[in-house]
Amino acid sequence: MERLKVMVEFWSDEPLENVMALIKYRPGKIIFLGHKDNMITKKINDVKQFRDMKCPGTELEFVEVPKDDLDGAIGTLAGLIREYPGVRFELTGGSELILIALGCIAARMNISKLRIDPFTGKEIDIYGSQVFTSDYHFNIGIAEEIILHGGVLTPQTGSYAEWKFNEEFRGDIRVLWDVCKKYKGNWNRYCATIDELSKNNPNSNGGWVELYRNQLGESVKLLRDLDEAGMMAGFNESGKRVSFKYKNNMIKKVIGKAGNILELHVYEVATRDCYVFTDAIIGAHIDWDGEIHDIHNPGYDTMNEIDVILMKNVCPVFISCKSGKTGGNALHELATVTRKFGGKYAKKALVMSRSCDDNAGAQFFRQRAKDMHIWVIDDVFRMSDEQLMNKLKRI
Repeated sequence: MERLKVMVEFWSDEPLENVMALIKYRPGKIIFLGHKDNMITKKINDVKQFRDMKCPGTELEFVEVPKDDLDGAIGTLAGLIREYPGVRFELTGGSELILIALGCIAARMNISKLRIDPFTGKEIDIYGSQVFTSDYHFNIGIAEEIILHGGVLTPQTGSYAEWKFNEEFRGDIRVLWDVCKKYKGNWNRYCATIDELSKNNPNSNGGWVELYRNQLGESVKLLRDLDEAGMMAGFNESGKRVSFKYKNNMIKKVIGKAGNILELHVYEVATRDCYVFTDAIIGAHIDWDGEIHDIHNPGYDTMNEIDVILMKNVCPVFISCKSGKTGGNALHELATVTRKFGGKYAKKALVMSRSCDDNAGAQFFRQRAKDMHIWVIDDVFRMSDEQLMNKLKRI
């Protein structure tokens, strides 16, 4: 019987480091070596679930190595080399003890070793004293990234449930953003007024909304501009009343939640060129433990929402969008969710429609963001689409 192509991974607390060889080489079998205190069942199951999505044909085996037994670690490695001639060792993760054990063996034997750096995209192959470097060009999707870190995207995620990014809607987003920039800070206030009055209006029929002009106040100007911009299926002012019908439900949702337009603008700009980011999701609803509860599976879910997630090969960028006032809590929430579901290779950014310097304590806020390694992209109202895209690329 022909032996499987086998690779050995040294188990890492960083989930991405455990699957780099799996993604690229798709071997017949991967043997993970780790210690009992960090190779826990939940993390093992996360890797198995990732394998089922990405490389279902690869067999996984998990072997525990005593934490303080160098001779035992050397013996385990030597046994694998005897059992699987030509086995390759992937060195991206792993404890010091196991790496030292491999070094002891490598001093006596010519074994195949490699290291793949998720951040730089470089692979280093080591054969004896020869070292070869090459570029690593493989991707994972955002849904796979979340699963690898123990969570799952729920069906409420905006890319699945709310937004359909055809060319028409992309054009509508650009039009709505231009209108939003005209009103700046008043956009949120006017949208909130229109939405509240619309929800309290008992006369809505067939998508039409009829409101008193005096209730709308200055927000009626926004409705007029939306009609002029082609965002309405109908609009009429007669006497004391204003009646209107949105072009479609997605336009209605944009006006119904004022902050939606900044998220949509960031997503639309970031995804115009499919070669820059390899995956993107808007309105990511993440379940923390990867198990979604419903009437058939009762329980409680810990949830978080991230406005936009962009993926560059295997490294995600978590983005929080703020169209109003922003405090330190926004930084801490973004940092927590990014650390949990992105790991150490993820980047994080706070995108603000207005200038951060307009707020009291702006320098303190910027310094805190810098210390937390959070990119701040502010004053987007004054940026061209190209300027925003350049800043997203720099992350």
